[in-house]
Amino acid sequence: MTQETVAFDIENGVAWVRFNRPDKRNCMNPALNRRMMEVLDELEFRDDVGVLVLSGEGSAWSAGMDLKEYFRETEAKGLGAIRKAQSEAYGWWRRLRWYGKPTIAMVNGWCFGGGYGPLFACDLAFAADEAQFALSEINWGILPGGGATKVVVDLLSMRDAM
Repeated sequence: MTQETVAFDIENGVAWVRFNRPDKRNCMNPALNRRMMEVLDELEFRDDVGVLVLSGEGSAWSAGMDLKEYFRETEAKGLGAIRKAQSEAYGWWRRLRWYGKPTIAMVNGWCFGGGYGPLFACDLAFAADEAQFALSEINWGILPGGGATKVVVDLLSMRDAM
């Protein structure tokens, strides 16, 4: 049985949507990306939802993309699988960016790499005192992919981003 990668509850007009891979620090994989699109579709036009709040189960918002599932396993399937995985990830981020209801990111714990995509897409963002932001790709001497570098500069001042 596959784990439900996204959980949500609705209370008093608020859809509380959570990445639900706490054992992986909520890093995004193809299953989570597909499920996020389904959840966004399901909630957008519900009368009992006025705002969507996005957060992560456990100790992290998102540790970015799942290196094993998103990259290595997808790359082994060829270019078509890579493009499909990218489309699914960027698709729900784009959908969130232009969502029909207000969206709020509640960043708890780690927000690394690919976690910047949905953070940027939300209308508002709040970070817990213990939240940590990083682009870990720089530790390997490579540029972060998926527009993460641009997102950092758009969300922070240039000096803070550097």
